[in-house]
Amino acid sequence: MRLGCLGFLTLILTFGGMTGLGWIGCQALHEPEFRLPPLEPGDGARAQRKILEIARRGSGHRAAAEPTVLTQGEVNAFLSRHLAEAAEVPFADIGLRLAGDGIVEFRGRLPLAHLTTEPPLSGLASILPAVWLERPVWLRMRARVRLEPGAIRRERRYLRLDVREFAVGRQRLPTVLLRVLLDPRPLRVLRWPVPGSIEAITIEADQVVIRFAA
Repeated sequence: MRLGCLGFLTLILTFGGMTGLGWIGCQALHEPEFRLPPLEPGDGARAQRKILEIARRGSGHRAAAEPTVLTQGEVNAFLSRHLAEAAEVPFADIGLRLAGDGIVEFRGRLPLAHLTTEPPLSGLASILPAVWLERPVWLRMRARVRLEPGAIRRERRYLRLDVREFAVGRQRLPTVLLRVLLDPRPLRVLRWPVPGSIEAITIEADQVVIRFAA
C-alpha cells in the first residue's frame, strides 16, 4: 500500500507540481465512506422480472394502474450485472444508494488507465508504469435524478443524472473534472432512454417508484 501511495503521489505531483497535493494523492486511493447492506436472496430475479414488465408496458402492452417499485437491493443487483456492459468499461464493486428526495449516490472502481484517456491527461498513459495504470481507483458521485420532458409528443425521453458531487477515493473534486477524467463511454450512464409509457420516476429512501401514463 505504501508503494502504491507513493506512486499515486508522483502522479498527482505531475499534474500540479504543488507540495500540498501529495496528501490528495493518498486520499484518492482510499475507499469512499460508502456502505450498503448486503443483497437479499432473490433481489436479482425480482429486478429482472420488474425490468421486463417495464419493457412490456413500453412496447404497447396495457399498463396497469399501480406503479412499479424497485428496492435499493433490486437496483443494485441489476446494476452489478449490467452497468459495466452498458458503460463499456470494467466497473467493479458497483453500489448505488437511493438517498431519497430525488438523490442517488454511486460508487464503483475502475483501473486508473480509464482516467487518462482524454486530453489533457492522455499523455500520462505513455509515461506511467503499467502497474500504476492497472491499479483500481474508486469513483464516487452524488446526483439528482430527473426525467427529461420530451419537446414533442412521442419523442424519446431520457432519465438524466445531474452530478452534484464527484470524488476519486475520498478526495472530492470539482464536478467539471468528471468530463475531463472520463471518456464519453462511461458518461453514457448519466443519461438513460426510458419507455414512453413512463410518466414519472421518483427516488425515495431505499426505493425508486416508476409511474405509468394511463
